[in-house]
Amino acid sequence: MKIVRNLILVTIGFIALFFIAGYCEHQKDPYGQGLHWDYSIECENGFVYKNLGRYKGTIQVLNSDGTPLRCGYKIY
Repeated sequence: MKIVRNLILVTIGFIALFFIAGYCEHQKDPYGQGLHWDYSIECENGFVYKNLGRYKGTIQVLNSDGTPLRCGYKIY
């Protein structure tokens, strides 16, 4: 009985950590440089790139008018 209770508490703890991590990721700037939940933002050659993973590829981040986003600037 004690083992089942401990297993349930550990499971609830992992679920809580998962939701807390998701909440913290949601609060971050989506184009801020660094690692994110399922992608990373990199600054290379003065432009910002979104790296989606090993097999998914890399895309250049564009502003609303189609110009490439430069490092150190906010997207508009």
